[in-house]
Amino acid sequence: MRSLLKPLAIVLAVPVLVTALGMLGRNSWETRWNALVVRQVARQGARPDARFLARYSLGNVCSDRQTALRFPPCRTYNLFSAVIRASAVVGGAGLLFLGGLVLAGRFYRASRRWLVRLFRPSLVVVAAGTACLGLAHGLLAIAAVVVGSIDLFGEPVERVSGSLVMVAGTAGVVWAIAMATIAFSLIRQPTISVVGQALDLSVQRRLVEVVRQVSEQVGAAPPAHIVVCLVPWLFVTEMKMACLDGRVSGRTLCLSLPLGRILSVDEFRAQLAHELAHYSRDEEAFAARVVPALAGVSRAMRDLADRSRGVRAAAVAPPVALLSAFIEAVGGGAGLGGERELAADKVAATVAGRESLGSGLVKLAAFAPAWPTVAAMMENAADSGTQYLNASALFQEIAASNATDDRLDGVECQAQDHPTDRHPALAARLQAIGLELRQVSTAALVTEPPVSAASLVEGYEAIEQRLSTVEHQLVVETGGEIPPA
Repeated sequence: MRSLLKPLAIVLAVPVLVTALGMLGRNSWETRWNALVVRQVARQGARPDARFLARYSLGNVCSDRQTALRFPPCRTYNLFSAVIRASAVVGGAGLLFLGGLVLAGRFYRASRRWLVRLFRPSLVVVAAGTACLGLAHGLLAIAAVVVGSIDLFGEPVERVSGSLVMVAGTAGVVWAIAMATIAFSLIRQPTISVVGQALDLSVQRRLVEVVRQVSEQVGAAPPAHIVVCLVPWLFVTEMKMACLDGRVSGRTLCLSLPLGRILSVDEFRAQLAHELAHYSRDEEAFAARVVPALAGVSRAMRDLADRSRGVRAAAVAPPVALLSAFIEAVGGGAGLGGERELAADKVAATVAGRESLGSGLVKLAAFAPAWPTVAAMMENAADSGTQYLNASALFQEIAASNATDDRLDGVECQAQDHPTDRHPALAARLQAIGLELRQVSTAALVTEPPVSAASLVEGYEAIEQRLSTVEHQLVVETGGEIPPA
């Protein structure tokens, strides 16, 4: 319930404020009218009672359409009434919209089949509804300026400044356009950007053969593309990926060469089996349709909220809050983690062996966090006018120098970083495949395996040096590493 407080406030804030202004103005106008009636009756030597004032109240007088058209004060009074009714309609529509999002999300949570079919169209509906709500709030804001002006200066609607209405109208239109633009930008097809290179698979026979074998064992179609990069990621996705060779689309394996240096071939096969398990027959539709959209929206909301300040933050808040309410109702992105990840681990343990999977998981948790240290060293080298020729080799050196038992202290509480999925903590993943940390700790501390996963990539050292040069140039140009989007 607490998670709905912010979207509720966003849906109701403008209607409630405008309703308050309208009621305040209408009551003020009614009070002025009653005072006028009392003065007129007093001149005749009479004293009107409450029943008389109620009978001839401004509300009763203006309720007659013909009288309202001829009597100038009714135009102002009825404007207040119209604004109050419009606020109620917009507020009610907003509540219905928010309730619809929550109910739809809970329905999808209970039915994965409908989630796969309708999740992407539902995001479009949420964005369109948010845009309409922004337009309605913009119109109400214009009305609030007019009503507020009447309340402040006590002048009838005919005397409201046209310039003031023009300024308010422009601001309202800009607000509505901003909300619509932001809402639809949040749901656009995402692209993962990495400093990486798309491999020519015709010359990567060893790597392609391993990938093909694991794909067959898992029961998934093999990736159409393989991109190698320096960021410590190892994942399979159907999101578009931008790398140094342009964009690739379709199923893509992204392999970190620094991680490839410390993973053995068996550990790599286990990690690959986990990733491809998400694309097995039963999981393929969810992984291909829901995961990219859900991951893209979640990342876009997080990045946009982090970058927005001041007025921009006010325009960002409504679409982010409403989309968040929908995502939370679907399961808070739970479909990207939890049971789904543990099920993939069990498949990988069956295909590649639980020991290989376990030691690989521990390596990722223990040594992947060393990459920021590499980035800091590259930045320091750039500041001093030098350059590391191979950042991947530097990563392996740092990992090897820290491959001691105390490096595994607290590692079970860590969760693997992943660009699209949410992984449970290492302890839960080891428990799911029937292992304890002590059983794989020795293998996990081997950071220079006899046959590394990186050696499967033909000419990997030359690729590492090329990517390191590009990373160095980015550091020089930007004053720091550009993180992948």
